[in-house]
Amino acid sequence: MTRLWSIGARTTLAFALASMVITAAVLVLVTSGSVRTFASEYRAVSVELRPDTSDGAEPAPVPDATGPGGAGASGGAAVVQLATTTQWQWAAFGIVTSGVLAGCVGWFVSRRVLRPVDRITAITRSLSASTLHERIALDGPDDELRRLARTIDDLLDRLETAFESQRRFVAQASHELRTPLAVQRAALQVGLPDDADPAGIAAVRAELLEQNRRTERLVDSLLVLAEAERGLDGRTEPVDCETLACEVAGEATGSAGDAGIALTCRTTADVVDGLVVTAEPTLVRQLLRNLVANAVEYNRPGGWVEVVVRRDGFSVANSGDVVDAVTAGRLVEPFCRGDRAGSDRHSGLGLSIVAAIARAHGWGLDVRPRAEGGLVVDVRTAVSSA
Repeated sequence: MTRLWSIGARTTLAFALASMVITAAVLVLVTSGSVRTFASEYRAVSVELRPDTSDGAEPAPVPDATGPGGAGASGGAAVVQLATTTQWQWAAFGIVTSGVLAGCVGWFVSRRVLRPVDRITAITRSLSASTLHERIALDGPDDELRRLARTIDDLLDRLETAFESQRRFVAQASHELRTPLAVQRAALQVGLPDDADPAGIAAVRAELLEQNRRTERLVDSLLVLAEAERGLDGRTEPVDCETLACEVAGEATGSAGDAGIALTCRTTADVVDGLVVTAEPTLVRQLLRNLVANAVEYNRPGGWVEVVVRRDGFSVANSGDVVDAVTAGRLVEPFCRGDRAGSDRHSGLGLSIVAAIARAHGWGLDVRPRAEGGLVVDVRTAVSSA
């Protein structure tokens, strides 16, 4: 029943009914007008042929309509009746014929117009996680159906990117989690023989604790990343980025000093009343913490880290090793640590979390290398009134 009541069937019926109604209206108008005109002319002729008795003379006999050559009243009425009946019959035939022809035209037009819908339906039904690379790629005029096909293709692009990112993330997370688990198992099997002395037990315990802390940091980072990628869901409020940046920089001053790195936070002159954005406070704090922690970690002794708050956002720059542009662009990918992949203090998700938080807020993120060494991570926010 659903298939029978398709858009094509409804278009056909609409064409037929519309044509019949319009044709009927036109024919009724034409026929009614013709009949009224014919009857009026016939009455006028009848009056003219009526005998004149005003002089008292005997009226001449009216010819009999049934006689030879008779064209009396009854004969004229018969002619009018016959003409009217014939006209209405042909009008009804014309209405039916017009409806059938309009229905055929409507069916042909609807099938031609809606043919791309069948293609869109067939392709979308065949899609799965392994065939997300397929596209509708509808050609032809830039009409509603082609715009719909382009919208679906854009959706498939985003889905393919998301699925590929998810598969890559799962593979990388599995690899990262396997390493501390393998180290813990090796420490238990090798470092704790049956005759292990207290010193050996203490060493194994220290190694297990360190690997446990590494796993805990990784799991925490994964949870933050999942929270950022889930979106904001309306959990926003005005956030003073200038104050927050200074607080985060103050929290990291101790670790930066231990590493021999000078950490500063400043505001540019174009910021008059502070930088206030509508955002999720916890995620913004995590974003700044990750940027500052990465800038301190991936640095060199005697280096520097600078947090700058501008009118249109903020940035974190640091000194360090020279990084090429390709590597800098890949640092926002999960578990990408550049040339320092052996570092255990970070999970490799710092900039991935930064990118996810910026994306959730609709902010711009630019990671570019400095010619002298180090990076500049620039976050461009949507500024609200202070």
